Amino acid sequence: MLNITIDTCVWLKLLSIDFKNEDNYFEEICFWIENNHIKHIVPTNIIDEWNRHKIAYQNDIVVYFKKLELESINPYKHNAEIASTYNSAAIESNVQKRIERIDVIFSIHSEKAPYDDNILIEAGKRNLNKSAPNHSKDSFRDTVNVISLIHYIKSKGYDNSIFTSINYKDFSVDSNKKYELHSHLKNDFASVNLDYIFFDEKENFGNLLFNQLRNKYGLISFQTYLKDKKDKEEAQKLLAQKSIDTTQIATPDADYLENIKHIDMVLSKKVPTSFELEMIKSLIGRHTSYKQYFLNNLGNNGMV
Repeated sequence: MLNITIDTCVWLKLLSIDFKNEDNYFEEICFWIENNHIKHIVPTNIIDEWNRHKIAYQNDIVVYFKKLELESINPYKHNAEIASTYNSAAIESNVQKRIERIDVIFSIHSEKAPYDDNILIEAGKRNLNKSAPNHSKDSFRDTVNVISLIHYIKSKGYDNSIFTSINYKDFSVDSNKKYELHSHLKNDFASVNLDYIFFDEKENFGNLLFNQLRNKYGLISFQTYLKDKKDKEEAQKLLAQKSIDTTQIATPDADYLENIKHIDMVLSKKVPTSFELEMIKSLIGRHTSYKQYFLNNLGNNGMV
């Protein structure tokens, strides 16, 4: 199984994805982790960082979404019905739900990579030697994070892992090589087959990470999951719409909902083909539920 460690800065940035489209990177990464398609490993210091920053960032995100919402409604501010759709409480609730979801991922759906005195000493030496991620500034906590992760992966014998971060200043040489891991860290990462993927927060927001997860690592398609979910929801709506017809059917056939679509198609035609009539005959012969449905709807669409 593929393992992934997501830096605090990436989680905070994922909070800012719009809520209006369910097919987004926040929902996708949560889906993979929560359903065990990918194993999430979190250094315990990242949990501490998350808990320190999430409330302040929550307020920033709420302000950001409120501003966007007001800007979109502003041209229609004189239309009371449209203007009334603005709901600041709903925005706050949506952001809070995302934060709580990440909290649950950390507490239930993650393996924790702890640090001890030996890791702190090793991090301190790298800090004094100005070894990445300390090559440009003091990044002791980031050093603790990566050393904790590497030690944990090695102790577990995992051989297929990813670390993703926005923070290229600590993990790369400079902005011209932000997609490339710093040479100081290459041997450490290679020793446990840990891959570094820069999370671009600007022009190509997260595209590199998610394209690799989908294509290189072959994770299950979130888009297929959403389609199947939508199909099931539509099937439930169809069942509800046909409640009058189905209340008389105690034990529908297993493929009932799918097959009555074919019956509806035939009923919609004034002159069905011989093949379509044979299909109806076959379904009626297969299960009484189709005979009941066919007779109940016969004539509704002109086939008398």
